[in-house]
Amino acid sequence: MTKQFSIAVIATAVALASSSALANSAGSGYVGALASHYVFDVDGIRDDVNPTGLTIRGGYFLNDFVAIEGRIGTGLSDDSIGGSGVDVELDQLMGVYAVGHLPVNNVFSFYGLLGFSYAEATISNRFVSVSDDDDGFSYGAGVQLNFTPQISGQLEYVSYLNKSDYNLNAGSVGIAYHF
Repeated sequence: MTKQFSIAVIATAVALASSSALANSAGSGYVGALASHYVFDVDGIRDDVNPTGLTIRGGYFLNDFVAIEGRIGTGLSDDSIGGSGVDVELDQLMGVYAVGHLPVNNVFSFYGLLGFSYAEATISNRFVSVSDDDDGFSYGAGVQLNFTPQISGQLEYVSYLNKSDYNLNAGSVGIAYHF
C-alpha cells in the first residue's frame, strides 16, 4: 500500500510541475490562512512551550518577485510549561512584511520575508493571569506550490520575535487564493 501511495504522490508532483499554472505577477493580490505550530523558547526554562495558532494573511505583488504582506493571527490552543501548571497562550500576532519570491518554475518557488511583528501572550496558572506584549524585527523562509493559477500552498518557518531572553518562532502550513 505504501508503494502505491508513493507512486501516486510522485505522479501528482510530476503532473503539477509540468502544468501551466501561472507564476506571480505584478499588480496581483492574494489572501490566505496559515496553521502554525509556535515555539516559545524562554531562557532559563528547560522545556519550550508550543501553542498552536491560525493566521490570516493578505498581500499585493509590487512586481513579479516582491510582495508586501500583512498578517493577523491568534492562538488556537495553549501549552503548559513542563508539569508546572503554568499555561502560555498566544493572544494575538500582527505584522507587516516584504516578501521576496524566487520562482523555480511556474509551479514552485522559494520565498523569504523580512518585516516587523507584534505579539501578545498570556501566562496563567490557577491563581493569576498576566498578559504581556512585545514587537520587533521578523524574518523567515518558505516554499510555495501553485496548485492552480488561483490556489497555492505554503510551507514556512518564521522567527517572529528574537529577543535576548526569549524567541517566538513558528512552523506553518497554509493555503492562499490569488486574484
